[in-house]
Amino acid sequence: MKMKFWNFRGIAVALLSAFAANAFAQTMADAQKAYVAGNWKEAAAAYEKACPTLADSAKTECYLWNVLALSQTGVTADFSKAGKRLDSLIAKTSPQNTIYSDLMMTKAQFQLYLGKHEKAAESLNHAIETAQPRQVTVLQKVCTAVQARVKNDILDSNCKKLNNPEAFAQAKPSAAVQPAAVTQPVVQTPEQVKPEPNPVKASAEPAKTVPEPATSTQKETWYLQLGAFGVKGNADLLVSNLKKRGITAKIEERPGETKTLYVVQTGDFDSKEKAIDFGAQKLAPLNVEFRAFARK
Repeated sequence: MKMKFWNFRGIAVALLSAFAANAFAQTMADAQKAYVAGNWKEAAAAYEKACPTLADSAKTECYLWNVLALSQTGVTADFSKAGKRLDSLIAKTSPQNTIYSDLMMTKAQFQLYLGKHEKAAESLNHAIETAQPRQVTVLQKVCTAVQARVKNDILDSNCKKLNNPEAFAQAKPSAAVQPAAVTQPVVQTPEQVKPEPNPVKASAEPAKTVPEPATSTQKETWYLQLGAFGVKGNADLLVSNLKKRGITAKIEERPGETKTLYVVQTGDFDSKEKAIDFGAQKLAPLNVEFRAFARK
């Protein structure tokens, strides 16, 4: 079986810039050369050796290259291995991570090739919803291929936004949320993220003119907000991925003037310190952003 992605070189160019800034072992350099030359088996084998030696922040991108190389060898077993590895990468990657869109874009291509057209449209919607401007050009090419095989109103709308950079940027309420920076102290991360369009207020109760003495029944609790999405499927996927890691999260719907946001939350915690400590220990290693909010 010969797998030919119409945009694998486009994804390669998009990812190459991310790798160029790092110092890689000779094996990695050999893998890149083999990939660009179209020596798929050689490239796949070289990535297999290089990826485990990289820092965690670079492994996902490396293994995506490996998936793309395996899918081109023309060997059925390699194609099957690539598909399973891609599913594993998606399961371990937060939608807030910038590589997530590349993974879902690739997933859409696999599904399209296998004749799963509706699934391909769904995956591509996830890819567009979580994409960054650098990914637009490749996404447009994938849109053309998927739209030629299936009619999906949501996908048509999302693909149309790609043709208008300003509309595309405005349609992404969570675009300001970035993966946690490894070199920054985790406790500072929540303050470095810009507020969502409809931030949660500290208390949903009306203000009282006369303060009441604090009692045990009025103890303040805290929760962590993990992301806000315009498509519920993306919020569901984050909740599902967290559940696989033993982290319970829920979705709060926030209707807006033009669209509804689906906000993923986890908690409650007795104090802000405990909330942030939980995020530092459980969420930061998964590259999941979090912000602490109080409620009573």
